[in-house]
Amino acid sequence: MKKLLVAAAVMTVSTASFATDGKALFQQKGCTACHQAAAETVGPSLKKIAAAYAGKEADLIKFLKGEGKAIVDPSKEAIMKPQINTTKAMKDDELKALAQYMLSNK
Repeated sequence: MKKLLVAAAVMTVSTASFATDGKALFQQKGCTACHQAAAETVGPSLKKIAAAYAGKEADLIKFLKGEGKAIVDPSKEAIMKPQINTTKAMKDDELKALAQYMLSNK
């Protein structure tokens, strides 16, 4: 039972750590220029992205890799194209952290 509780605690800390790292990446990679937590600006809000991709983290990562279509606001997909070049170059663990941060904005 102790091992199970320790494993659960480690998973919780790891997820929280990914979200924290994801927030830093979100800011460092310039995502804040177009995406805000709750406000619609050039791009959809993180809240809207989180709702659209709820339970679809893999689909969000696929989009960030340039391998999937936008499902939040397809009419603005062309605006995101230059940024996709940045996210495509990111490591898988960075993309996972970025996606988890974005999805945490419910």
